Amino acid sequence: MLKINTLKASFVLLFPLFLLVNTLIAQESFTLQKAIDYGIKNSTAMRNVELDKADAEFQIKETAAIGYPQLNGQIGLTRYLQLPRNIIDNTRFPGFDQSVLPPPFDTAPIEDLPAEFRYSEFTGGVRNTLSGQLDLTMLLFDRTYLIGLQAAKQLKVLVGSQVAATEVEITNNIRQAYVATLIIDETKQTLINNMSNLDKTLAETRALYDAGFVENLDVERLELSRSNLDVELDKLEDQRGLLYNVLKYQMSYPVDKDIVLTDDVNTLLLDALEVDIAQDIDISQRPEFQIFQERYKINEFNLERIKASYYPNLVGFASYGLNLSRDRLFADRDIPWLPTSLIGVQMNVPIFDGFATKNTLERAKISIEKIESEEIELRRALQLQAQNAKIEYKTALQSISTAKKNLELAQKIYNTTLIKYREGIGSSIETIQAERDIYEAQANYNNAIYNLVVAKSGLDNAVGKR
Repeated sequence: MLKINTLKASFVLLFPLFLLVNTLIAQESFTLQKAIDYGIKNSTAMRNVELDKADAEFQIKETAAIGYPQLNGQIGLTRYLQLPRNIIDNTRFPGFDQSVLPPPFDTAPIEDLPAEFRYSEFTGGVRNTLSGQLDLTMLLFDRTYLIGLQAAKQLKVLVGSQVAATEVEITNNIRQAYVATLIIDETKQTLINNMSNLDKTLAETRALYDAGFVENLDVERLELSRSNLDVELDKLEDQRGLLYNVLKYQMSYPVDKDIVLTDDVNTLLLDALEVDIAQDIDISQRPEFQIFQERYKINEFNLERIKASYYPNLVGFASYGLNLSRDRLFADRDIPWLPTSLIGVQMNVPIFDGFATKNTLERAKISIEKIESEEIELRRALQLQAQNAKIEYKTALQSISTAKKNLELAQKIYNTTLIKYREGIGSSIETIQAERDIYEAQANYNNAIYNLVVAKSGLDNAVGKR
């Protein structure tokens, strides 16, 4: 009995430890960079562009295969259910003797002879034919093939730029969601601290009320303020759940699993402050611009390919076949296989295609001109975005400086008001107002941190910084 009680006591002590271990196993910790790496690795969009990259590899091989030797085999079996029949003119043969015909046809003109005397029907060929053939062809020269191969390789470079653009998009989405979630956690902790401070003030006020130094109205005002903080905490919990779900979605992380964010807001803030606002703008490093450049090159290759279709191409070919013709396919062994072989070269020369190539060429030129116009617009848009990103970062930097000063001032006012209230020379209304001001200042400061981190990320992307 003693042993059973001991085991029960041990289980009771170890059970919370088991729960803690299971909770830690179920939760996964993420720094911002780890969250970004996880999102890039597991993103559906990223998997799709990786598949596009693999598809581009095979497209290059597919295009290259056109210039490789092409070998095809044919096997055929033909059996005549009715052998073909032929008609011959008997009068054309030297052995034709008209004199043996009955009168008056033995002396009649040839053209007057009846068909039964003049023509004969015979059956030719054998019933079964078995054939086998190998055909070898190879493209010896074709300018369109060479240019097409270059275009396929350029497509691989284009997909590589799309991979980089997708990574940037995923990184930005995760960073914004991560920072927003950190801010809501920070806000929640600040609110809990505020609730703790207010609880102390409320306890002191109740004691003063019991001693007859303050009115019950002062206690009720603080209780109302405390109740409002409970409501705000409930709202924050709801917002926190939403933001965590958004972060998980951006990371392609299971929504039903918990995660822990290990980065610190202050660390991200320090990183966001280390920015050279005067840094040069290099839009050539922007993935969007690189994608555009690759599209431009591919269209140029298309233009050259169309021009190359005016040139002749050269094809080599060879063929070897065996034919077996027998009435009894497997019995007439005295009839052998008959071989056939050939080799040759063929040049295909385009002469006139009804101006189809000319019109296709003109359309390709129009596409090039449109892309050139779009490039000018893209440069302007990227330059504008970079300049606006600098302005937004500068504004965010000023905002956080102002928000920090306002928070320090609100804290100072609150501390002074609280001291006055405790000494009996201040009112509860002043204390509650100062308390609300500090809550607002804290919220503004947290929002300023978020805006600065996001602005810094936007500026890095806008100026082409990797």
